Amino acid sequence: MSMTRPLLLFTIDVEEDMPDWKISYPTTVNNCAALPRLAAMCEKLGVQPTYLCTYPVATQPESAGILRTLHRSGGCEIGTHLHPWNTPPYAGVPGRNGVDERNVTYYQYELGRERFRPKLDNLHEVIGELSGERPVSFRAGRFGIDAATLKELIEKGYEVDSSVTPLEEHLADEGPDFRSAPQHPYRPHGSNITRKGDLPIVEIPVSVGLTRRLPRLFAQAYVRIPKLTRVRGLLSKDYLRVIDFAWLYPARFELELMCRTARSLHSQNAEVFNVFCHSSELVAGASGRVKTQDDVDRVFAKIRGILKHCLEEYGARPATLAQAGRELRPGLGL
Repeated sequence: MSMTRPLLLFTIDVEEDMPDWKISYPTTVNNCAALPRLAAMCEKLGVQPTYLCTYPVATQPESAGILRTLHRSGGCEIGTHLHPWNTPPYAGVPGRNGVDERNVTYYQYELGRERFRPKLDNLHEVIGELSGERPVSFRAGRFGIDAATLKELIEKGYEVDSSVTPLEEHLADEGPDFRSAPQHPYRPHGSNITRKGDLPIVEIPVSVGLTRRLPRLFAQAYVRIPKLTRVRGLLSKDYLRVIDFAWLYPARFELELMCRTARSLHSQNAEVFNVFCHSSELVAGASGRVKTQDDVDRVFAKIRGILKHCLEEYGARPATLAQAGRELRPGLGL
């Protein structure tokens, strides 16, 4: 068993309401009313959440007021979460002629650096106004980062990115493929974010892993088996309990499976557990997964369960995303 005492991060994408994961107008941010309940849970556990906020959340008075109050209370960080479809200016998306970009969810790397830069500038400014501090932590909407837009973050002074989901791909609608990316914090390569390199920014991936430690070659083979095939199914927890795959993502995965994955990551000397959720999954009907109040209560129970597991089983040390990035920098040659 590893003796590593990892850091424990809880990174929340604080974003507008998206019933069934669809854009809705007018844009509402009602889900942010659940953040004080979440913050109270984190305070009891000693966890320091990182709230990664979109443009509507930072600019609508009700959500901005909630986040200012949480930030003044301390014990948290406010960072940046860019949804390109609702972050001005709106200058169109290459290859999507005639489509109003405000009506379609898409990936920031589709913009290219020139169109991405003014959106980042605008969001960076309003997040700074919200917290009174220059934001240094970032996550791309829909995890849609690439090396080109990552370099824009570096030029803007960002220290940490958390847009990579190792062992996972988002190819169904031409999203990124992160199956080859490192599972643990690293410095990305200047031309390929899924490779280690020497860019002056710390990539702290969302914690994703298999429930059993495998050599990298075998792990890579497993995640390339089509998800709906009989072979992948027979290997999963539903059948032989040989191996399975999970994120530390309580709205999507069961607690027992997340704990098995955390145990496997710890056996690999994981430096960080990066637990993930969307703010819209903290209320009923504001996302694509959480439909009822019973669903909400189950999500809160699983959040508490996985955070408590990491704290008690591995002696994990709570940190914000920025704090973790700064602690890890020397070991990455920064």
